[in-house]
Parts: sequence; C-alpha cells; structure tokens
Amino acid sequence: MMSLEENEIEWFETNWGKEGQCKLCGSSIDWEECWNCGGSGYSHHDCGEDCCCCFYPEDNVECDICDGKGGWHVCISECKIKKEVTICG
Repeated sequence: MMSLEENEIEWFETNWGKEGQCKLCGSSIDWEECWNCGGSGYSHHDCGEDCCCCFYPEDNVECDICDGKGGWHVCISECKIKKEVTICG
C-alpha cells in the first residue's frame, strides 16, 4: 500500500475521537506500522563508540524509513495505486 501525505487526509471529530478519511476518494484510512522499526520510530542503537559497552542498549537512532513516526497512514481502498495504474496503463 502507498502511504498518504498529510495533505491527502481529512480529519474530523467523532464520538470516538479524531478520525481520518482519504481526501482523494473519501475512503477510510488505516495506520500501517513501519517494517523497519516495528512502530517505535527508532531503528537501532548507536552510542558513538566503536565497541559498544552499554549494559542495556536501547534503540536511539531515528528510523530513516518512517522518519521517526513509527509508520504511515494508508487508504484502505488503495486509490493512489489504482490512480497510478490508470495513468500509467
């Protein structure tokens, strides 16, 4: 699935909290967790030493796949993929 940019999501308040929908097609959106960091926003540990001597090394380097967000929003109807196929095909 292709991620939605922030300007492609319309946010509104509901009885259950803040909900979003795709501005391109009006479909619901879903949160997809980053495959690289597992949703934490950090990909690995780097303490700056050549040989790490940390007793409990915690991931502290921002994930370069999701930019530290932990994932991304996707349109559940995959309208961006369908649009690109239509344009290219």
